[in-house]
Amino acid sequence: MRALLVILHRYVGLAIAGFLVVAGLTGSIVAFQSELDAWLNPGLFHIERTGQPLPPSRLAKAIERADPAIEIFTLVLPSEPGESAQAFVGSRGGDTALDYDQLFVDPGTGAILGKRMNGAFGLDRLHLIPFLYRLHYSLTMPGNWGVWLMGGVALAWMLDCFVGFVLTLPRGRPFWKKWKLAWTIKRGAGPYRLNLDLHRACGLWLWAILFLLALFGVSLNLNSELFRPVLSALLPTSLRIWDQPAPRTAPPMTLDWNSALEKAKGEAAHRHWDQPVAMIYAARAQGFYGIRFGRLHQAGFGASTIFVSAADGHILSVEEAGAGKAGDVIAGLMLPVHSGQVAGLPGRIFICVTGLVVAMLSITGVYIWWKKRAPRSSRQRTNRRSSSIAQIGVPDAAQ
Repeated sequence: MRALLVILHRYVGLAIAGFLVVAGLTGSIVAFQSELDAWLNPGLFHIERTGQPLPPSRLAKAIERADPAIEIFTLVLPSEPGESAQAFVGSRGGDTALDYDQLFVDPGTGAILGKRMNGAFGLDRLHLIPFLYRLHYSLTMPGNWGVWLMGGVALAWMLDCFVGFVLTLPRGRPFWKKWKLAWTIKRGAGPYRLNLDLHRACGLWLWAILFLLALFGVSLNLNSELFRPVLSALLPTSLRIWDQPAPRTAPPMTLDWNSALEKAKGEAAHRHWDQPVAMIYAARAQGFYGIRFGRLHQAGFGASTIFVSAADGHILSVEEAGAGKAGDVIAGLMLPVHSGQVAGLPGRIFICVTGLVVAMLSITGVYIWWKKRAPRSSRQRTNRRSSSIAQIGVPDAAQ
């Protein structure tokens, strides 16, 4: 059984090592993507004037007047004075393709500060951080192929965590004395022993968080395909508004941005929410607005969202962070814990360091396999040579 587990750990680890190096290194950067993006592009994220921001409807109209080819789907509102607003856009009517989908605007005037295609390949300062984020979760592959692939990698990693843990358990007695060695790194060890100790000890000390990171990867990349169905089978969960099929024809968007926002603010006040509005998005195919409340990188369970009908303004659904059925709470925790935001800045620093550890574990694993492979290949060549000599030396029975 142990020999089978060794083979399984070896080849599953080799198969996913490269993906985990990419995910780990990019994840360390993504933990601070907002700050890094703003540092690289201060002219897009910060404005000099700090006047009263325009109401969302006036801001949207000002943006669309400045660029008539676009239709706004999402408005990201500034959380602090001196910050820009953002608009995620598409082609009006879908007739012409745009080479950008994200605008940075002055929230007081609607003047466009800059634009980019979010997630497009680019190592320049404008595109670098969004590109690394997209690389992190999808390898920048088209459609959902990269998302599913990285979800499959996360699933294999999650299962391999158990195999790796079992392989650290010693055979024979004294059990605890032998297992204690697996948790330590020998001082003054040679390259092979150092890599082995780093791989084994760091994997043990961080086993729980590594397993959870793998689980969160499955939940985020294979959410509707695997995670939600399994979670719903195990725990009570609420039907999300996004799980409901969209109408055959898009409903009329009777309400404007301002009216939807006021309806959502009224519901938020009724629920005694004190977070500011962070984002408003128009789901035109489904006929509703989503208004998200929360502060950037706030510690805790994440943002809460109120969904308002664009036809008559009634509240369709409310997703409150940390509330709802047991399955809802667990599902809502996936992204805040995966990003470290659940614990604020210390949590994000921890996730940043853990991403580097994930890359290190993958590299040391490949190194251990490579060093073991040489003697194994040498023995196989020797055995084949000995077998050939023996066959030549055996006389034919017919002679």
